[in-house]
Amino acid sequence: MVCPACGFYGYELIKSKGKNNRELLVKCEECGHVYHETAPEEAYEITVRVIISEFEHSWKTDVTLYSDEYLETGTLLYIDDKDVEVTSIENSSGNRVFECPVVDIKTIWAKSLDTLARIGLSIDNQGNVISHKIEVEREFIVSIGDVGEVNGLKFRVYGIKTLERNMKKGFAYAKVIKRIYGKLLSSKDKSKVKYDLSEYVVKTTSKEKRYN
Repeated sequence: MVCPACGFYGYELIKSKGKNNRELLVKCEECGHVYHETAPEEAYEITVRVIISEFEHSWKTDVTLYSDEYLETGTLLYIDDKDVEVTSIENSSGNRVFECPVVDIKTIWAKSLDTLARIGLSIDNQGNVISHKIEVEREFIVSIGDVGEVNGLKFRVYGIKTLERNMKKGFAYAKVIKRIYGKLLSSKDKSKVKYDLSEYVVKTTSKEKRYN
């Protein structure tokens, strides 16, 4: 309870009345202001439906939360022995929202964090784009300017697309990266390769051409 006069949280209970002693008369311990307050309701458990995604697969389950809680996207939960991150919330009105009191939640969408990060990799070879899907550890770091290699092809990272923005400088963790953009380097380029991603390729979506 917050004192309306000074904003202090501490109080002294003077009198209570009403059903279940819900109506209170309290005195602020800081400034002495006396005011009426309603006792907070006791929190109770609520079972909420959850849809968890793991790449192309998803499944329905549920999670037990409490009525006095507030949930927002980005929150980490532990469900079905997995760490998951809330990506979207549907409220009781059927609207998708970024945050919501638990009592008003209809469905939670989440993604599993117990997997590798799946990232798109596009390498520009003078207009001919070589595209891959790679899976790396979620804490793997990619920086603008990095020189990488995949299946014998060297490339330099010039752009990164994350969940929130496009980057032309800096670095990002794989867990937030959607796509890496690189420029193919000549075989004569002597730049040192920082990482070889060949073993992490799970899918190639365009034909590769080795260069001379």
